[in-house]
Amino acid sequence: MNINRSGISLMVAAALPLVSFSSAAYTGMDARGGAMGGTGVASASYLTAAFYNPAMATHYKDNDDFGLLLPSINVSAHDADDMMTKLDDFQKLNDRLESDPSVRGEWEDALRALDNGQIAAEAKVGMVVSIPNRFVSASLFTKADVAAFAVTEVADSDFTNPNPNDLDSMATGLAGGTVDLGVTLAKSFELSAYGKRFSVGVSPKFQKLVALNMMESVSTFDFEIDDPEQSSAFNMDLGVSYQPIDNVTIGFSAMNLISQELETNKIIGDAGESYSATFMVEPQYKLGAAYANGWFTIAADVDLNKQQYFKQFDYSTQFAKLGVELDAWQWAQLRAGYSHSMTDHAESLMTAGIGFTPFGAFGFDLAGQFGKDNNYGVSAQLVFTL
Repeated sequence: MNINRSGISLMVAAALPLVSFSSAAYTGMDARGGAMGGTGVASASYLTAAFYNPAMATHYKDNDDFGLLLPSINVSAHDADDMMTKLDDFQKLNDRLESDPSVRGEWEDALRALDNGQIAAEAKVGMVVSIPNRFVSASLFTKADVAAFAVTEVADSDFTNPNPNDLDSMATGLAGGTVDLGVTLAKSFELSAYGKRFSVGVSPKFQKLVALNMMESVSTFDFEIDDPEQSSAFNMDLGVSYQPIDNVTIGFSAMNLISQELETNKIIGDAGESYSATFMVEPQYKLGAAYANGWFTIAADVDLNKQQYFKQFDYSTQFAKLGVELDAWQWAQLRAGYSHSMTDHAESLMTAGIGFTPFGAFGFDLAGQFGKDNNYGVSAQLVFTL
């Protein structure tokens, strides 16, 4: 990407890693876990084990023979500056300016409002087909997780000689994510010395990394992720769970055990100066505990290490999570949770959701999360079990 206005363009690009964003991460990979604060390491069902802890694929009921999650969709955004609304308002005025000079004052006010704006967003999609059994519980899964960050910088030159078709004010962003396709295999063992169950699970997977460096004029920026850099690799998730007493489960998961990196496309100025960033996938370790007695579940998870998205970007997330679920005869579920941020870059979040599963077979789940300063997320999924 060649930028004629290399001075301000590269200045904005270089400043992006220094911006202190707040988290836009949806706290769970599915609607149930997301409603329960993002918990799942010791409380996931066999159908969502691939998202949280492969060993949980052994946690099924005697009458569970088949499960289908198709799909789980999760989106979240933190727009503390109301940047997307301001961008939309400015772009509408910018389209009118050339034919209607009377909007010049409104146009200038809308442009000033964009200075130093920022937004973070994340989208997750997952699908699972699962066959639980006493020999080796197995699931085929796919999931995608993409996070994006953007900032705006307004140039004084645009007020001196405004040209709606050639603005120096810029919006710069970074996006990175993974797309996984894999198989979860899990086996449980009865510990004769203690009479309790120990489970181990593994998820070998094909993983695609995507990364993109975005820079456009504020007059055209639309936060779309087009034509990213891509690479493919093999990766693996591991997990264990243990039931020391009835109704209590302790779990540990190690996700993305093989570190991966992918450099974004370069933004190049007139003098040959350039800027790029490196998207990272690093191991994530989580510990969880849960109590479930059939009608009531309480779960707690903690991220044992931080998740950093870009090597040059001082932004990371780490949460301690708590969630509860009330289940009325496997027909209806009420859920709530809280995710406490353990880094300065992220905000704590409240979560809530419902489930409806008539006859304990076909059902749907809805969830939402909210934090301060326009930090919202929603999730929905369809579930079918036999």
